[in-house]
Amino acid sequence: MEVGQAHNIVSLLVGAWQSHRMYPAGHPSRDQKARDCHEQLSLLLMERSPLRIGLVEGTLFIEEHLFADPHIAENEAVDIFETLQIEGLELIRGLSRKELDAFFSLTTQTRAPGGNALEAALAQKGVDHLHVATLLQGEEKPRAVYNSALKAVDHIFQDIQGGRIPSTEAIRSVSKDMVQTVLREEHALFALSQIKDYDNYTFNHSVNVGIVSLAVGRSCGLRPQQLQLLAFGGMIHDIGKLKIPVEIITKPGKLTSVEFEQVRRHPGKGVEMISQIGGVPQEVVDMVHFHHLHYNRDGYPQHSGRNISPLVEMVTIADHYDAMTTHRSYQRPSPPREAIRRMMSVRGTHLQPDFLDRFIEHLGEYPVGSLLRLDSSEIVLVTGFGPKGNKHLKLLQLFDALGKTESERIPLELLPDEHARIVDDVDPLSRGIDITAYFD
Repeated sequence: MEVGQAHNIVSLLVGAWQSHRMYPAGHPSRDQKARDCHEQLSLLLMERSPLRIGLVEGTLFIEEHLFADPHIAENEAVDIFETLQIEGLELIRGLSRKELDAFFSLTTQTRAPGGNALEAALAQKGVDHLHVATLLQGEEKPRAVYNSALKAVDHIFQDIQGGRIPSTEAIRSVSKDMVQTVLREEHALFALSQIKDYDNYTFNHSVNVGIVSLAVGRSCGLRPQQLQLLAFGGMIHDIGKLKIPVEIITKPGKLTSVEFEQVRRHPGKGVEMISQIGGVPQEVVDMVHFHHLHYNRDGYPQHSGRNISPLVEMVTIADHYDAMTTHRSYQRPSPPREAIRRMMSVRGTHLQPDFLDRFIEHLGEYPVGSLLRLDSSEIVLVTGFGPKGNKHLKLLQLFDALGKTESERIPLELLPDEHARIVDDVDPLSRGIDITAYFD
């Protein structure tokens, strides 16, 4: 986004908001300001979605632009956010004029709802493409949030293994931090999910599924409160495996029918454990219980017939993706693009088709963690995306054109119109590369 576009969008939003406050419904000036604002937002959201605008330590930002020396409209936007006691908005492709008008009407009332109350009021009005976002203030970096998640899951696992009823307070707190991180730095936390721990698979996999679940939920337009539930459920979805003998979980070969039957019991054992905690939302219980139940209702355990939270389908997609891209005693890890191809082969049977399509679109053609060969023979790793979206690849050059390992981490990038330079995927194991070392 150009800085001029950013200034223009702020001016349009502020102008439309003020017109709603000053003029009654049906007034020509109010309608014109709202129409102009919606038209320009719709055009911009076609290019990039979601679009974030908010405050960082009292300073207005819109996407990558921080207005340290604000114009009049930017100062007025800061006043509006502070009056409403919110720190940000997230606008999503598909935002309708009716939804935008609902936001303006709610926030210009004499007793306008603020904070979480505003998010709830918008939900009541059926506003699905505009969310109130609580954004990090910069202290909690993605790496710190990831480490906090590891500690929170570790505490729960230690409590269970010690025969104690676990506390979920830490994991609830870190779930909120994870959501805030994703709202601000969308792909940074996902990049860290490439860190794998072969020796402690269940523990590390749990955190990564929580992170990947957020990517699925974001692609499906979930609200922040739903995303928190998704992160919480993703991180404890496999908790029942703690009651399965470790030699079965880590067995390198094919399981016997008796061993597989024991593994099939882990969802039920997980539900037994979290039922002792109390206060765990039903959506989270469903994620623990039914993450191996396929979209066509094959899998396990058998379905009772009642409605199951759609968040379960999202965790199932995340579970598949992380399991496929992780080295196990019985499988080589699949590169991200291969994992996507394999997941597409069970689209509509094992995996919910609409959610899967949105997740794949969100990941982009070359997801974070992809190892690629360029037409100049260099081998590069996709580590993130640039300001032009997931077609703007941030790369690290790992091997030069002669096949020699680079002694230093050389950053590169490919713009959306430069993808013709990519000639092939590279299997990390074939080149002796541990890609997780570049995210650690």
